[in-house]
Amino acid sequence: MDLLTRAFSGSDILRGVIFVAIVDANTRHLRPSDPVARSFSATRDSVPDEMRRPISVHALALDLTLPYETTRRHVNALIEQGLAERVESGILVRAELLNNDIVAASHRKNVENLHALFSDLRDGGFNFS
Repeated sequence: MDLLTRAFSGSDILRGVIFVAIVDANTRHLRPSDPVARSFSATRDSVPDEMRRPISVHALALDLTLPYETTRRHVNALIEQGLAERVESGILVRAELLNNDIVAASHRKNVENLHALFSDLRDGGFNFS
């Protein structure tokens, strides 16, 4: 999580978690069994923007079980920092950004761990609000 926090210029860890959740949501529709999706993970290339799907702030808040206003505030800060972009149908993290060394390293190390952490916390009855 240290790498993730540093990637956001000293921002709090929740902002980093929200960033990773946006990246995950943008590519969640790609199945590991899909040969195209496998080719990106095998080469460590980012999924191209045209294959990414934006997520609404509301859906993101529901995914993370965070209050909408908290999620909106952090998403707006990510947009102001140039780490996310608001497009017609939601929030998107561009592939170009993920090629940043710090962001790419933190993302690769943490995305799987965050999935496991959120799953374990939810299974244990933890409420994020």
